[in-house]
Order: sequence, then C-alpha cells, then structure tokens
Amino acid sequence: MAKLITVFGATGTQGGSVATALLKLLKGQDFKVRAVTRNASSDKAKALQAKGAEVVVASLDDPSTLGPALQGSHGVFVTTNYWEHMDQEREIKQGKGIADAAKSAGVLHVVFSGLENVEKIAGFPCPHFDAKGQIEEYMTSLKLPVTFVRYSAYYENYTSALKPQKLEDGTYILGVPMEGAPMDIVSAGDMGPAVRAIFKNRAEWLGRAVGFSGDKLTIQQTADILSKHLAPKVFKASDMTADAFGQLGFPGADDLGNMFKFYRLHNPDRSVELTRQLHPAAMTFDTWVAENKEALQNALD
Repeated sequence: MAKLITVFGATGTQGGSVATALLKLLKGQDFKVRAVTRNASSDKAKALQAKGAEVVVASLDDPSTLGPALQGSHGVFVTTNYWEHMDQEREIKQGKGIADAAKSAGVLHVVFSGLENVEKIAGFPCPHFDAKGQIEEYMTSLKLPVTFVRYSAYYENYTSALKPQKLEDGTYILGVPMEGAPMDIVSAGDMGPAVRAIFKNRAEWLGRAVGFSGDKLTIQQTADILSKHLAPKVFKASDMTADAFGQLGFPGADDLGNMFKFYRLHNPDRSVELTRQLHPAAMTFDTWVAENKEALQNALD
C-alpha cells in the first residue's frame, strides 16, 4: 500500500519540487502525495492535482487546519517562508504548530527545511536562519522522527533577489559580499528528487541534517560562468563587504548581510558529495546557467 506524504508549501519553490518529484517518480508505487496550499484554485495547485496529487487547504497560521491535513500521513515535508512576512516569532510559531500537529498525528517521518541558529553559533542575529534553527531545536526536543534538510543559496536567485546589476560601463556586478570566499549554491527546484530519496530511505536519514549544495564557487567563479554563457555580457564580483551590505537599508539587508558573514566565517555544513549521493543528476551552476539562459537574459533585459 502506497504511503501518504503530505507536502506543505506545495505550490512554492521547494515544496513544489518535492511534490513534483514524488508524483513523477513514484506515482502508483511507493508513495502518494497530498499537496497543502492556502489556495486550491491556483494554477499551480490545479497542475499538481492534474498530476495525481490530492490537494487540501490548510495554513501554518491556523493550527486547527493542520491536524486534518496530516491525517493518515506517513511522512510530511515542511517549509516555512520567513520572507513572506519577515516576522521571526511568527515563523517560529508556525514551525512549532506543525511540529505539534505531526507529533499528535503520529507522522513517522518529518522532513523539515531548516537552517542553523546563527545567533547561537556566531553571536550575531540572522532572523531568517535563527527562526528555522529554533524550530529544528523544538522538533528535536519533541523527539520527532525528523530529517533536517538545509538548502544553500539558490541558483534561481540570480534571476531575482541576486540579479546582477548593470554598471555604467556596461558590465554586470554580482552584489554578493563573500569577500573572496567560496559559497555553496544549489538549484532549489532540482532538490525534489533528493528529498524523495530521503523519504525512500527513512531509516538511513532519520535524525540527520543534510546540507544541500550543487556547487561551491567563489563569486568571481560564478561571474565567469555567467560571462561564458551570456556573452557578450561580462560579469564580475563585487568588492562589497558583508557589513557594508547590511547597511544598504532595504528591508532585510542586515539579515542578509549577517547571512553572508556567517557563510564566510563559519562555512556551514553543505555537501556537494552528499547531495549527489541523494540525487546524482543534481545540476552544477554551469549546467544550470546553460539550461536557463533565456530566463537569465529576460531578468537582465
């Protein structure tokens, strides 16, 4: 009998990739998928339903909806979205709510998209990390059967949040303040099969934290790859420091500046090798850029 996996955030980047991977690779075999969304009439929700998912409505902000969403679930994939509201306490409350609901429902395998508690490790705040770190700690305290997956910065961010900026001389600068240090990056949309493998091999991955990485590159190496594929455009790394980035003044700048500082000073545990063990076809940044040239060009134009 197929085991039911409930996927929160099923119409988002991470959850959508997980739901799609489970539906594509395991339909009619090991698992069936329940996709959780706040809007069952959205195009993405309808697309998942057409692929064979059961679509249900629930909200991490409404604990009364979580128990019914988890009823009968063998496993659950959970991601919380700090950037939707930029409220650390709200995200922690959401995470604790789903942890309590999973415990009550007797879920046998929780896969939570977490991150490190930067303030505890490094001594400076990074709210979008710290919230997930505290949720991880709470899930552990409940003795949930859990695997933590920690995503690196997304390749996809280079079409949005990390979009290169055009300078007056016509070159493009990557405003990522890593100060020459390498940074792990990954295609978030490519990690669904990795999560699928974790659900598939529950006993091997329970109680572990898995840091996803598709590539580990300096920002100049990243710029060189973009220059190669998007020629005649030329890209280069910024010389901005993380502290200067944190002073840019836009909402979340200080949070992101401290994230880059944490990446540089503490080299959090992300593993290309472990990621490819779970998903051998995980793309390098070079491969991803080659496959997404049109989206990158459109973002720059």
